[in-house]
Amino acid sequence: MKSMKKVELVIEAVYINRLLELFKKHEISGYTIIKDIEGRGGHGLKTADDVSDVFSNIYVFTVCEEEMFLSMKEEIRAFVIKYGGKCIITDAMVILSQQ
Repeated sequence: MKSMKKVELVIEAVYINRLLELFKKHEISGYTIIKDIEGRGGHGLKTADDVSDVFSNIYVFTVCEEEMFLSMKEEIRAFVIKYGGKCIITDAMVILSQQ
């Protein structure tokens, strides 16, 4: 097992490529994307039954070592301030197949 940071973001679907570029810049190549999530937040109710994904939300998560997270922390903060959404950071213990 390895101690890592879990980085979870809920963002509007139209900004996913910008987030993935941020990940790429910081050499994060592994992540999971769940499309068309529903919920209620600061902008009211978001449903997944829209005609296109322009107004839908996406949930993205990755795990990374703490140093990697610290190197991109301020860029993630700036991303959320500029484009909206939320980011949740938690400590996690991860079992990797390549250990």
